[in-house]
Amino acid sequence: MATLGSTAAANRSTPTESAPTPGTTPGERGVPQTLTERSTASTTTPRMVRPEAGFDYVAVRSGENAPRSAAIRFEAPDGLTEWRSLHFHGDGRDDRPATPAALTPVPAGCTGYEISAEGTDRAECVAMNLHDGGKVRMGGRPVGELYDDTDTDPKGGLLVKYRTRAGWGADESLRFNDEGEEEWPTAYYPVQAITVHHSAWEIGDDGAAANVRAIYHLHAVENGWGDIGYHLLIDPDGTVYEGRWSGSDLMPIFRTIPLPGRAEAVTAGHVYQFNSGNIGICMLGDFTDRMPTQKAQDSLVHTLRALCWITGVDPVEEVEYVNPVNGKKATQQGVSRHRDWLPTECPGNTFAEHFDTAIRQRVARGLV
Repeated sequence: MATLGSTAAANRSTPTESAPTPGTTPGERGVPQTLTERSTASTTTPRMVRPEAGFDYVAVRSGENAPRSAAIRFEAPDGLTEWRSLHFHGDGRDDRPATPAALTPVPAGCTGYEISAEGTDRAECVAMNLHDGGKVRMGGRPVGELYDDTDTDPKGGLLVKYRTRAGWGADESLRFNDEGEEEWPTAYYPVQAITVHHSAWEIGDDGAAANVRAIYHLHAVENGWGDIGYHLLIDPDGTVYEGRWSGSDLMPIFRTIPLPGRAEAVTAGHVYQFNSGNIGICMLGDFTDRMPTQKAQDSLVHTLRALCWITGVDPVEEVEYVNPVNGKKATQQGVSRHRDWLPTECPGNTFAEHFDTAIRQRVARGLV
């Protein structure tokens, strides 16, 4: 039977350390603390908001209900940019109200932004600066591996390399309150399904790791969840990033080394009210009008194939999902799109249209 291992758990060779963050000494890794400036913007009478410090991303939250449509534009050195659509996600922890929010990168050199929206009068905005904060030192391995360690892999080579939370720069202090308690304690349930998302916003000029840090800050702090809502994330180059904290055993996603039919995943926050026992993978980018890169698609297929093999989830067969915490039920294919669960455009219209042939069927063929 297949199991999942990690380089640390199996005492395999230690991966090469990542390059030091600029400004650190050789052998020392760290990332700047995320700085924020909050404002309340009128969406009926847009006004320019000019953060005092530089900013790399803007997060927009609209209360309990997402606006019917929303857009943002920026004040650039040569004038105002075109309006850019904002796509809101309305998911989160099952034990909290849904928190619709959107995130967008800021073009280089911009000094302000304004919001326009239909269906809401005001929006809570957060300008994020991912560069100028004090350094947060990163400990632990920057990269890891998930693999079938029993030599029962049907095709061979189901190893999945990923960047750890330390590798992409997760500030672990964000998971705790002022009393030192975890904001979102881990809970584990048998895996029943796997769901694919898109982030619905483009990656900024600083690259995918900074984008993951921005999503983490939005989910953990601004939305108040206490952590990022996805188990894994994949960038356009096909790099896989560890998401939701799953314990201190160096094993992403799972409580322990999993066995098919008995794999227990930490509960995350990616399909509202259907989270427990549901693994969430987010493709970084907006795939409303285009497909993910071929590298990203191939990485997703490879990762899904490995997860299906080690958990026993059949990607094409229907699953009678039951949330073990709140009793919510749904009939889905083992590997599904976010929109199959809830009324949302995620993972983007173009990607969703081709998902079965481009992703799910490829995963299934590789397991035969």
